[in-house]
Amino acid sequence: MPLPDLLLPPLPSLSEQQLRRQSDELRSRIIRANYNTQFAQTVPELADFRRATAGLIDGMDDDILSESFRKTVQLTTYDSYAPFIARFFEQPCKASAIVDLLVPGLPDHISRSSSTSGGLPKHFPKYNRLSKLRSSDVRSWTISDPLRRRTTAYVCYFGNSVLIRRMILYLDPDEDEEKMGTFILDHAAPYAAGFITKWRSFLLIHALFALGSRSLESMNMVFITTFVDMIRHLDTEFDTVVDCIANGTIPDFDGIAEFRHHLEVNIVADPERAAELRRIGRPSSRPGWCGHVWPNLRSVAAIASGSFASSVPLAQWFLGPNAGIRSLGFGTTECWIGASYSPLELNQFKLTNIEIIELLDISKDDSTDALAQLWEVELGKRYELVLTTWDGLWRYRLGDVVEICGFDPTDGVPIIRFVERRNMAIRLPNIMVTEEELRTAMSSVVLNMRVKVINWTTTIDDRSFSATIGFFVELADDQVSELSRAPERLLDELSRLNRKIAHEVAIREAIRKPTIRLLRSGTFSDFLQLKLDEGSRNNGQVKVPVVLPKAEYVTWFANRVVQEF
Repeated sequence: MPLPDLLLPPLPSLSEQQLRRQSDELRSRIIRANYNTQFAQTVPELADFRRATAGLIDGMDDDILSESFRKTVQLTTYDSYAPFIARFFEQPCKASAIVDLLVPGLPDHISRSSSTSGGLPKHFPKYNRLSKLRSSDVRSWTISDPLRRRTTAYVCYFGNSVLIRRMILYLDPDEDEEKMGTFILDHAAPYAAGFITKWRSFLLIHALFALGSRSLESMNMVFITTFVDMIRHLDTEFDTVVDCIANGTIPDFDGIAEFRHHLEVNIVADPERAAELRRIGRPSSRPGWCGHVWPNLRSVAAIASGSFASSVPLAQWFLGPNAGIRSLGFGTTECWIGASYSPLELNQFKLTNIEIIELLDISKDDSTDALAQLWEVELGKRYELVLTTWDGLWRYRLGDVVEICGFDPTDGVPIIRFVERRNMAIRLPNIMVTEEELRTAMSSVVLNMRVKVINWTTTIDDRSFSATIGFFVELADDQVSELSRAPERLLDELSRLNRKIAHEVAIREAIRKPTIRLLRSGTFSDFLQLKLDEGSRNNGQVKVPVVLPKAEYVTWFANRVVQEF
């Protein structure tokens, strides 16, 4: 049944009252849970709040406590938390320094952000996950039969401290070893495949088991770029993978030695399936290849908005007309922001009611006076997300900018779309080009050209006297000549989006056409492995920034250029 049209303002008074009451109750519960922690009792951003609630918090009604919070708690950034979180990495690490730090007790694990902004990675302690998991009677169903019907390719990493996916699947980390050789639910690949740290091998092993299952119905991964990467690596190693399916063997890929036994006991020789795959051919041989290989495949669930949207056309080319891309939702390392609102919209999310989300009007000064509650936001306006979470964040500025699309007519909760990371931009003399403008320009140009873009990123190209925007681009095909027209088209599109660029072009022609440097095949996959080797251990959750944040990364990409336009 289709969803009802988005509700436009003003909100019915009943919806506003309901949102107020729910927000007050949730905010009050989070405050009471984390009030007596080392962070909350010492940081200056909460000093006014401590004075206003000292000795009173236990007897305060939810609405009064919530109102006190809104009036007195200041905005925080990661700098507010960094000195506290640093204690986890001190040698020796003293229990007294970290107990009751952000939340009462000790964390289950520490998550690490993907650090696309170029600074040091951010770490976020996560609390009370394992206790909830272990107190639940629910557990993932596992089976050791490799001949059973397998319908889902779950291409996600389970290693290190990636606890959120374990929670979703009710997997206790203490039971990892006994589950290594089993299949979780209806997954195509054994559990062990989720612990491979080499990006290329991780994808190819998942591809091997998925390809061996003709009954596949769905795929699930964090980003749509993971799907594209997997299919492209499979295209390169197609003969090897198909031979393994025919013979029931595991290829000698880098980084799988410790998992080989668990993988080998779960692959069964299937020469008939291998013969069928050889008749179909490799992924690049035809559009809609996935539909021929997996006739029952209907969806790929992955984040496909923001900087990942440029990979959607290529992903759909591989998928064909019978399988669609479905959004997973809007999640960050800090917290879950919202669920996908409509299956047809990859960039439309309903805000969560799990944590407190406030919205900072980006057209105003960065102060608490510019904060709007859920029932106060305006249609079409842009805001930065501000979080208060069960994991001990207090009015934390996320840096993600969203736009209000409307409101869910069932309860009045805002529906948002992701716009860009705040302050992520190319800055030229007299001109600032935002992440959104770069993404929109590239998407528009790609849609009107006969090229299949794997991925792209940008930097300031100052190799000539007049600096301009430099694009690094990797293609999935050999339509290289098409790129010769791209710089002029990009300039036209950026001029349409950015008035200052249009002015410079029209008056002084002071800005050169953007440059495009074509990268050798596999560059972005190698970049993800580089990020993993640097310490971003969440395999499959590493992002490619729209604007390269480090000079070393610019040099790294420049050394992989094969042609320039």
